[in-house]
Amino acid sequence: MVSKLEEGSSSSKRRRRDDDYAKQSTCRPRRKQHLYLALDDWNGGVAGGWPMAFAALGTNIFIATNPRSQGDRAPPTLVYDTNTSALTFGPRVPNNIRDLNDAMAAAETLYALTSVPYPGYSSLHALSWAPTDIPDPEPWDPAMEWSWNTAPSPRPPPCDGIDVIAYALHPDGRTVFVSTGFSTHSLDAGSGVWKDLGDWVLPFRGQAFFDADLDAWVGLHHTYYGYICCCPVASRGTAATRAPECRMLMEKLFRRKEEDPKHRSLLNILRTDDYNDGSVLHITLFGLKYDHKGELQTKVRRATRSYAVSKNNPMFSHAAFWM
Repeated sequence: MVSKLEEGSSSSKRRRRDDDYAKQSTCRPRRKQHLYLALDDWNGGVAGGWPMAFAALGTNIFIATNPRSQGDRAPPTLVYDTNTSALTFGPRVPNNIRDLNDAMAAAETLYALTSVPYPGYSSLHALSWAPTDIPDPEPWDPAMEWSWNTAPSPRPPPCDGIDVIAYALHPDGRTVFVSTGFSTHSLDAGSGVWKDLGDWVLPFRGQAFFDADLDAWVGLHHTYYGYICCCPVASRGTAATRAPECRMLMEKLFRRKEEDPKHRSLLNILRTDDYNDGSVLHITLFGLKYDHKGELQTKVRRATRSYAVSKNNPMFSHAAFWM
């Protein structure tokens, strides 16, 4: 089930930064964004078995219904178009991609790193909307389709997908920053070039997002559970000796420490002591700003909402997307 909960607009104000990234302009009106919840939760119950995996690209949400099955045994992915509310089938997730939840969107492409037992043999796969390769297409065959391909690169990726603990997209829309437990690297989605940026890590857990008003990346703090933090956007071209300065929101937004850390979104799930009573999704929409001292604080705090879900299974899958 995919639900649209809220809508709003985002600011396009950006400040000049040291590495002087290119600013993109457009004459088209900006599409209003909404918060979408993707849940393995429907009137008949839940799918059961292994958790589902979710990823988003553009206006589409991709759903891997059984990530543990690979190759010919893997089911096709589901693709939900938020513009049309259409649900269609997509390609199978390639082998050795451990978790579609960790896929990274950049330059109209979804990138996913493989995880293999041999160092130096990982690869980067790219999902994009591309022309079909049907040799003799019939008139009713589609001209375009979603397809996975190995992303060309001058050298293998510096890490496996399982090693990634944090990632963020640069405001240029094509450079992805990836942190492992010990170092940070960048990928230019246009050229496929990886760069080693130094022995430091981003302060986040999972994905961080660029906030134009703060001129910074924002995400969940990797150490202090339930807290939001931000840091300046790192330079794309030069290595650094230390991580960008981190500012933490001192107000804790999440209620419990027992939340499964795999759920890497600003979406809180509360589980009761008795699993038979089900689970509750606790959702808070908020904005961030700097106060007069330069400290991070909330703004436009909206009413919190809670939703009872999956009474029959406390381990249901979920993800949140602002798109």
